Amino acid sequence: MRTVCAVTGATGYVGSRIASALAAAFDVVPMGRSVGGEGIRWQMDAAQEVTAELRSRNVTVLVHSAWDFSHPDGAANWKSNVDGSRRLIACAGAADVQQIIFISTISAFEDARSEYGKSKLAVERTVLASGGTVIRPGLVWGERPGGMFGSLRQQVSKGGIVPIIGDGRYPQYLIHEDDLAAIVLRAAKGEFSGRTLTVAHPRPWLLRDLILRLAAEAGKTVRLVGVPWRVIYAGLKIAETLGLKLGFRSDSVVSLVYQDSAPQISSEFPVREFL
Repeated sequence: MRTVCAVTGATGYVGSRIASALAAAFDVVPMGRSVGGEGIRWQMDAAQEVTAELRSRNVTVLVHSAWDFSHPDGAANWKSNVDGSRRLIACAGAADVQQIIFISTISAFEDARSEYGKSKLAVERTVLASGGTVIRPGLVWGERPGGMFGSLRQQVSKGGIVPIIGDGRYPQYLIHEDDLAAIVLRAAKGEFSGRTLTVAHPRPWLLRDLILRLAAEAGKTVRLVGVPWRVIYAGLKIAETLGLKLGFRSDSVVSLVYQDSAPQISSEFPVREFL
């Protein structure tokens, strides 16, 4: 009888890749608001008790990769993501789940200024206090990417003028989706309990170089036009206030400008380089 692993965010970009890799060694139970009959219906922003369902499915491993990006506001973000994650972790503890793995971000560090980084860091502390494992991936890429990498690829797909934050000299540390999934699989098997791992290739790409590389890959010619970051930030905030959904969030600009200047990337994992 195989061990049962529940995965939140299993229908999202990163979560779906993780769930597919876990299926090689575990019976995977997806968790989310739109899962099918085999999953557990759950959502981050609902005060929902899932202890009984986790126990009835014999779940002993939980991978928490879901995140609610619909709340750019600090208080709403905290209520949904931090409080929601803490409720989930408490339910997992009550259901005797033995391994909890939290998919955090390289943007989470002690002096983080973005809401994303600060709220992820808060959840990290709860996970570590429960004896769980924290994985901080860099920018996730793949052949059919989602997330920020997918947004960058979409931005250059038509060629032409591409606005860029400042001079674009912001280092990006990348990790392939398959490499991340393989690391999570090892964590689910209990290899890294109680640890925080920052996983990415150690060679960074400057944001401007990455955009030019993606354009060349797509056979497009682009001209980068630098825009002060505060101008881009203000424009995105206005769009968010109006309820417009864009490929980038205002808080992502803060993460980019005020990033960890020296992330402690783990050297124990083979991570392919983006070329």
